[in-house]
Amino acid sequence: MVRRFIDVGIAVKNLEAAVATYSRVLGITPRMLTHTDYAYPGLKGARFYLGNATISLVASDDPHSTIAKFIKIRGEGVNHLTLEVSDMETDIAHLAENGIEFLTEHPLDFPGGRVIFAHPRSLHGVQLAFVQSDTGGDLLQVPIS
Repeated sequence: MVRRFIDVGIAVKNLEAAVATYSRVLGITPRMLTHTDYAYPGLKGARFYLGNATISLVASDDPHSTIAKFIKIRGEGVNHLTLEVSDMETDIAHLAENGIEFLTEHPLDFPGGRVIFAHPRSLHGVQLAFVQSDTGGDLLQVPIS
């Protein structure tokens, strides 16, 4: 089932300002992300690699995007926690049997793998993203681009 914790996703209004703040606090430079790095359209971001986990800042210029809607309702802050799973189909079935609702019917593709988001109402207000690598590779490895 769940192999490990991977990432905390933080929704931000101003990506450049958030990158500057987190870079100062963490003392590292992030990998910048574009819409091609995401399963949902209209997103951009930055990912800070911290050993066995990452912090991802997620923003959007599209007022109809999932992140823009989240910020409008809840404000900036933690949007989701990401967990790696070993067998997406089996794990989705197990989670659904245990009362977890998902935002989509099927996992979504993103570069390097697949992801499905659990609805926050299923998990006491916290949105969890479950990811699986398509290649069996390490999703925490800093991609060379």
